Amino acid sequence: MKLSINRDLLLKAINLVVKAADKRHRFAILANIKLVLEEGFLTLTASDLELELTTRFALPKDGCIQAGSTTLPAEMFFSVCKSLPEEVVVIDAPEDTTHCIITSGTGRYTLSCLPADDFPTIGTATPLSVIKISQGNLSSLIHHTRFAMATQDVRYYLTGMLFDIGENTLTAVATDGHRLAVAHRLLNETYAPNQVIIPGKAVAELERLLIELAKTVDDSNIVELGFDAEFLQVGLVLKDEDTDNEITVKLSARLIEGKFPDYRRVIPANNDKIVLFNKDEAVDVLRRISVLNTKEEPGVLMNFDTTDFCKVGVTNRNLGEAEEMLGVNYSGDAIELTFNEAYLRAVLNVLEGEVCLELNQPSSPALIYQVGDDLHRYVIMPMRR
Repeated sequence: MKLSINRDLLLKAINLVVKAADKRHRFAILANIKLVLEEGFLTLTASDLELELTTRFALPKDGCIQAGSTTLPAEMFFSVCKSLPEEVVVIDAPEDTTHCIITSGTGRYTLSCLPADDFPTIGTATPLSVIKISQGNLSSLIHHTRFAMATQDVRYYLTGMLFDIGENTLTAVATDGHRLAVAHRLLNETYAPNQVIIPGKAVAELERLLIELAKTVDDSNIVELGFDAEFLQVGLVLKDEDTDNEITVKLSARLIEGKFPDYRRVIPANNDKIVLFNKDEAVDVLRRISVLNTKEEPGVLMNFDTTDFCKVGVTNRNLGEAEEMLGVNYSGDAIELTFNEAYLRAVLNVLEGEVCLELNQPSSPALIYQVGDDLHRYVIMPMRR
């Protein structure tokens, strides 16, 4: 395989797939990126056998010097390409060799390579259903819920995001058992009800790809999500503004098996204590007072005993105490409860303007949402004191 390519185009293509590579996998080749060079096209693939990212784009007439394929260490390949001195990069991996030579200007780099034929595939999916949603709505769904996913949990399904497909609604749900985030978006077509759990890494990569897509197309661009019993598949077309090339990106992810909790039963409906406050003011108070929080003592105490103010306090046995007053509009009996400050602030960071906090008992789940917004609901469990 021998290739001549624009460095910036190559970097963009590598950047789109590199995070799917896994250098800690028991298969060493999965730390590599697979390159397949055809007449007129280059395809890059990275995978950890749970998530696979593939990008394909056209080359200029003289780009393909000799068709072929190889695999290169993902992180090292990316680092080398970022450091190259010239715009034109030549990648030469002769057949039946264990080394690839990368040249640019006066620079010459040699990387170990492994045979492309040994690179495993995640599998071929045949989507049984395809959901169409605007790029802006899909990106917003993920942004408003992803922070609530568990990072590590024996209940593996909590490390993913539930996509609950209704007849004309797509609902994204994430929870780690301490907090719950739910977001809805209307769809323009009618679909058969279905639920799938998308792994956290795939959710993060899909959001990253959507952010890249937003740089070249408007929010109304339609994205197709294909599902079968085992896989999610998403195809996107990005434009490289510098070279005017179109880059096709395909994301394939193995869905998580398991029964996701019934999120509707978690959302409280009988909270009788209502708090209204400004999101920005609350975030500022939490940011200042959290300097006394630690991983061992993450709680912030909120005391509601007047209609106009909430006492917000932190007590740390080793560092000291802090208290601030947050202006609120409160109705209900006096109540005092403790929240994990980071969990509370993460919810507020995806809201705007006036926020409503509904409470019941010091140990009961609290409901948070933006006033006038019916698309997003958040639940946080108070901490035990």
